[in-house]
Amino acid sequence: METNLNLEKTTALNKNPKILLVDDDSVFAGMLKRNLEGVGYRVEHCDNGEKAWQQFQKKNYDMCLVDIVMPKMNGFQLAQEIRKKNTLVPIFFLSGEKTMDGDRIGGFKVGADGYLVKPLSLPELQRRIRVFLKWTRPLKSELLIGHEVGDFIFHYRKLKITNRYTNEIIKTISPLEARIIRYFLSRPDLIIKKDELLMKLWGKDDFHTSRCMDVYMGRVRRLLGVVPSLSLETIFNVGMRLNAPQGMRIEKVAIPLTNCIK
Repeated sequence: METNLNLEKTTALNKNPKILLVDDDSVFAGMLKRNLEGVGYRVEHCDNGEKAWQQFQKKNYDMCLVDIVMPKMNGFQLAQEIRKKNTLVPIFFLSGEKTMDGDRIGGFKVGADGYLVKPLSLPELQRRIRVFLKWTRPLKSELLIGHEVGDFIFHYRKLKITNRYTNEIIKTISPLEARIIRYFLSRPDLIIKKDELLMKLWGKDDFHTSRCMDVYMGRVRRLLGVVPSLSLETIFNVGMRLNAPQGMRIEKVAIPLTNCIK
């Protein structure tokens, strides 16, 4: 009886992801909070980065929406602190339309998963949140945590590539790089269209997101290069394909979810 009660509580929490919203514009933040709570999310608002960091250390969140320009601690500084504590929680920056490409790339380097440009389209915001929570809170009977490829393990929770025989760490990977690698290793030898990648992994297919993806694909190619027989091929005007030689061993590393949502 006790087990069923615990499962019911966990399931209830899983159905209502918690979002940390950090923005010093109280009117904008209030509107955003009401909208997200109206579709079932639990939202906690902080009006500066320092206060948000204090809250993050006390509680668990499923996503962070972070303004860039804020008093006491700006969005980039907050993202750096969050990444020291948690490498998996998705972080989206709330930015103005005039944010420079260099600033965007800098945001990805400190651990951001994407940008949302003000003024926001609320349906688009909800869609992008769903895209990322699909990866971080899967509604399945098992959680895919890695792939074994030849002599190596790509571990998506530890964010490492290791030698499966010696446990030597070959490379470290970022949360977004892990999601991209996972997507391709789950679909070897299939052509994946660029707009599919943009929508599935970023939830958006505009110009800035496409530029960001190009940067990440260069990194992913180098990471996949630890397995010499793998190649990530760009098919002009179509998409990309992960080529694996016939008979190559690519196996899932997964753990059962005892508290999954049915």
